[in-house]
Amino acid sequence: MTKKRRDFTNVQIIDLNETKGSLTEKIGLLSNTLTNNGVRTEHFHLKPIYGKGSITRFQAQEIIIIMSEYQLFDDLCYRLLPETDILQISFLLKGEKIISKAGESEIFYENRESYFANIKDLNGYVRILGGKFFKEIKIRLPISFFLDHGFVNDQILKKLGDSKLILPITDELYSILMHLERKDISGTANKIYLKAKVLELMAIQMENYKHVERNPIRTNDDKVLKKLYSVKQTIKSNLHENFSLKQLSNKVGLNGNSLNKEFIRVFGYTINEFATIEKMNKAKYLLENTQKMVYQIAEEVGYKNATHFTAAFKRKFKMTPNTYRKEL
Repeated sequence: MTKKRRDFTNVQIIDLNETKGSLTEKIGLLSNTLTNNGVRTEHFHLKPIYGKGSITRFQAQEIIIIMSEYQLFDDLCYRLLPETDILQISFLLKGEKIISKAGESEIFYENRESYFANIKDLNGYVRILGGKFFKEIKIRLPISFFLDHGFVNDQILKKLGDSKLILPITDELYSILMHLERKDISGTANKIYLKAKVLELMAIQMENYKHVERNPIRTNDDKVLKKLYSVKQTIKSNLHENFSLKQLSNKVGLNGNSLNKEFIRVFGYTINEFATIEKMNKAKYLLENTQKMVYQIAEEVGYKNATHFTAAFKRKFKMTPNTYRKEL
């Protein structure tokens, strides 16, 4: 079943629990299958309703590798399936993705970034942003594979939502990924090749995590999603303030028009609309849960004039603040 999500525009939500299948099988049409030397290879074309491109899935015993290369017409959101002790290594070569885990901050994931995590007991959504080319190589395997090949329990595995989860794709990793992408995996000894490359990628990524713990890396300044999230958090944390577009654009180093355009693309609102919604929701909460006067609440959400606040509240909730409080 595909649903519309109220807080996103042009976003389809696919509940994989309901469809009982993988995202690849939901959005792709199987065009070819080949099994050779212990590796099953499946080629999918993206269904025309979603966009253009392809997905290739390799499976060698417990290892699954998914290579996605497509462009969606619109944003696509899917609900995460609950997993049991599954490791996932993701390399996002191009594109943008937002991972929303219940009760936690969103993870903004974009060009030339990666993560290696245990995705056990997930509850949340992943949103792939449309309109841009998306290319990802994803590896899935059981935690027993990790332990059986010399990795030990004291090498702490990340979970989605952990700090320092997202790492840049290093040149060393990128080179391996390009070899993996170009390799004719249907050839001789393909199962051994796949396993060796997966182990190599795992080892390098674990070392990269250790390095980051010792020497924190600087966030790449060209990451648009991180900048938009920074603006969003600045507004939410300072509802008593009224930031101008120029102030916010200077803060993140984006042109004002570009900032507003990108904010609409990702969050579905202009910056001003988002700020107003957050201010009104906080005002509503204060009316419900405090005895503060209307003029005090107006000041807390950035209105120096209580009359202007009352008019804004009425536009949002179809009644004045005093009427709303009386009807509680």
